[in-house]
Amino acid sequence: MSVERPFTIEELFVSTTDRKGHIRMTNHVFVRVSGYEREELIGRPHNIIRHPDMPRSVFRVFWQVLEAGEPVAAYVKNRSKDGGFYWVMAIAIPVPDGYLSVRLKPTSPLFALAREIYTDVRAVELAVEGDDVRLRKPSIEAGAERLHERLAEAGYDSYAAFMRAAFSAEVDARDAALAGHTPELDLADAEPGLRAVGEACLGTVAMLHDLGEQLAGHGALSEALKRKSGFVEELSESIRLFSLNAILAADRLGDGRALGAVASLLRNRSDAAAPEINTLGTELEHAVGLLSETSFRAAAGKVQTEMMAAFVGELREDSVSPQEAAQQLRLLTEVVAEASEAVCASMASVDTVLDRLAGVSQSVERHLSVIRALEVNGRIEAARASDTEQVRVLFEEIGRQVAAAGDELHDFSALAEREGRDDGRAARASRAHVAAVRDAVAAL
Repeated sequence: MSVERPFTIEELFVSTTDRKGHIRMTNHVFVRVSGYEREELIGRPHNIIRHPDMPRSVFRVFWQVLEAGEPVAAYVKNRSKDGGFYWVMAIAIPVPDGYLSVRLKPTSPLFALAREIYTDVRAVELAVEGDDVRLRKPSIEAGAERLHERLAEAGYDSYAAFMRAAFSAEVDARDAALAGHTPELDLADAEPGLRAVGEACLGTVAMLHDLGEQLAGHGALSEALKRKSGFVEELSESIRLFSLNAILAADRLGDGRALGAVASLLRNRSDAAAPEINTLGTELEHAVGLLSETSFRAAAGKVQTEMMAAFVGELREDSVSPQEAAQQLRLLTEVVAEASEAVCASMASVDTVLDRLAGVSQSVERHLSVIRALEVNGRIEAARASDTEQVRVLFEEIGRQVAAAGDELHDFSALAEREGRDDGRAARASRAHVAAVRDAVAAL
């Protein structure tokens, strides 16, 4: 039986590869846990550590995203040199002439879900392929189909949605386990240039940690907006259906002309509100996606910067020359800079879309105010006429629906005055920290 290779939650793996996946650089954690010597890894294809339990379809999705120039994350089971195994949450990003990957120890509840899904998907692949390697392509396609089915059952409409949620959850779980512990480096005896880089990196890690706490409310906001999305989808159709039923009921009354007129006005107003309610739904979906993307980008930036700080410590221990250190750190600096810019851009986009969401919501609220007034008039007219119990019940139901809508939309309107708006402060702080890192690396 294979044995799991241990490593601690604060440890991070790092490696870079060329475009074909051949390893160019690794850190001490990767070397120790994989069981290979550094010389055995450099120049070898990264699949030297691929575990047979890993679904090939997951790797196909992983590489499709990565080759499209986007960061991608996945749970990965790796095999060590001695036949053991170890699980990581890996995030990979494109860099000039290759890719960079950082891995951390997975501990969130989504890890168990991923392992369960992987077992199912891998079984599908093996059932299709059997012992015939010529069937590998259709087996991967069958596995990918099963992967998306299982993710949909779990509430994720795409692998990207699951990836963002899982990576953010793992970084949050890691932060919680470390109880806000700030990474420390023993740089007292380091070459002054490396010491300056390390200190600048730690400053950036602290800044990104503060930013992560600022974004903590985004997750709760995203979940709240998701819960409202179903309500928004049904709102327009529900009001229109009630008004049509009221018109039909009024037509069956001998003295229902006034009621019919009110019901017709109600239908016209619901038709006028429908496009803006649909726009509200679109903006809501956009906001949820952006909130998820922002949390993912912030988590990635924090882990990548922390990795760079730890790598500085390793360079000191390895007695690497300043020139060689500068070459390796220059690449990592640009990774950190791009991650930081991506976080700031996402935050600005979130503010923009939430402002739009608040504006559309206020417009819909104005329509609902008119609908509420018509509903009251409908109940008054129903009380004046005879045999109008059915119509009265319909108007009361419309009233309940509109009252519920008002409560829901009030939360949207409050987004315009919400606390925690960035207003460019995070971008300025982030760029200042990254500039300090760049200057320190350039000084090497």
